[in-house]
Amino acid sequence: MPDTAADTHAYASAGPRLANPLPRTVVRARVPAEAGPARPAAPAFEYAYLAPQSPGLQQIHQRVRDADLWQRLPEVQAIDGMFALPRRVRYVTTECGEFGAFYRPDEAEVALCYETLRTLYQRGQEQQRDLGLADDYPSRYVLANVRFIVLHETGHALAHLLDLPITGRQEDAVDQLAAILMLRFAGLDETPAETIANLRMAANWLLSRSTGAYNLYAYAAEHALGEQRYFNLQCLIYGTDPTAFAGMVAAGDLTAERASGCARETRLASRAWVRLLLPHLAPGYEVYGKEAAQYLERGG
Repeated sequence: MPDTAADTHAYASAGPRLANPLPRTVVRARVPAEAGPARPAAPAFEYAYLAPQSPGLQQIHQRVRDADLWQRLPEVQAIDGMFALPRRVRYVTTECGEFGAFYRPDEAEVALCYETLRTLYQRGQEQQRDLGLADDYPSRYVLANVRFIVLHETGHALAHLLDLPITGRQEDAVDQLAAILMLRFAGLDETPAETIANLRMAANWLLSRSTGAYNLYAYAAEHALGEQRYFNLQCLIYGTDPTAFAGMVAAGDLTAERASGCARETRLASRAWVRLLLPHLAPGYEVYGKEAAQYLERGG
C-alpha cells in the first residue's frame, strides 16, 4: 500500500474540482456582537483548555491555549450556533491518561486529550523525517487530524442532542459527517486541494493505527477496523471527483471495485446528513436551509 503522506502532496497539486453536493463555504473570523448583526438565538458552543496535572503535558496545554486551538477549527466555528440544540455543547482539551477523544453525553461535552495531540505531533515528525517533508508538516498533520477527530465526536453530540435516527453503526455515520463537514466548510485561504490534503492526512492516521493482527475484541468493537475506516474515507474523497482522483486506484488507495460506487456513496451520505440536520437549523440560518432544500430537490 502506498504512503499516503507522500501521495497527499501529489493529489493536492493536481487541483481537484471538488464536485461537492453542496457549495464550499469559506469560514472567516466572527464579527464581534457589538460590531455586527446579532448571532442566532440557538445555544453556542463553549470552549475551554483545562490544565493538566502531568508535567509532561503542561507545554502542550500552554501551546493550544495560546494558539486558541478551538478557534482554528473552521468546521466547528461554522456550525457553532447553526442548530437548535437543547443545551450547549462544551469543547475541552484535557488530560485523559491515554490517547483519545470522547463525547460525554451526561455533560454534553467533547473532550480532546492532550495525549492525542502529543501522539499526532510525534507521528507528523516521523513522516517529516522519513519523507523529507516541509518543516511545518507536523503542525499541519496535527491540525488536519484534530479537525477530523473533533468533528467525529461532534457527530456523536449532534446525534445525541438532536435525537437523530441513525441506522447502522453510528461510528461509521459520524466518520462520514466529519468528512462531509471538512469538504463543506473551508478555512480562510484554504484551497479545495488543501482540504483534500487534510482529509488524506486523517486517512493516513486511521491506517497508521492498524496492526493487521486482530482478535475477537477488535472485530466486536464499536469502531470499524482502521483499514476499513481508511478505505471508507478514501472512497468519500474519491467520490467528490472520480476524474481528478483516478490516480488513487492506480496507487492502491482504492480497489477499482470499490471506486466504481464511490460517487454514489458520497452523494447518498451527503444527502442523508442534509436530510437529518435540515429540520434542526436555528433561526438566522435560513440561507443554509434554502440552499440545502434546493440541493435535495435537484436529486444530488
